[in-house]
Amino acid sequence: MSKEFFILKTVELHSTNGVVHLRAIGYDPEDGYIDIEWDANSLLEDIPSLYRMAKQAEKQEIKYLKAKYKDFKKEL
Repeated sequence: MSKEFFILKTVELHSTNGVVHLRAIGYDPEDGYIDIEWDANSLLEDIPSLYRMAKQAEKQEIKYLKAKYKDFKKEL
């Protein structure tokens, strides 16, 4: 079974032997805390791709917001 979460904010991050532990909150308060554990080596392999995808998503959001406010300015 898989469950999908939207991570809003990381509230705790630490490591133990070979494992990175992340505790986060999402938009749905009913989910409570979301605990994720990664194999440290696997996470290190993913970091370059995660970084590129996060920068791409950030760029897309900025472009969207600029267009949204440009359209709003035209309506005024």
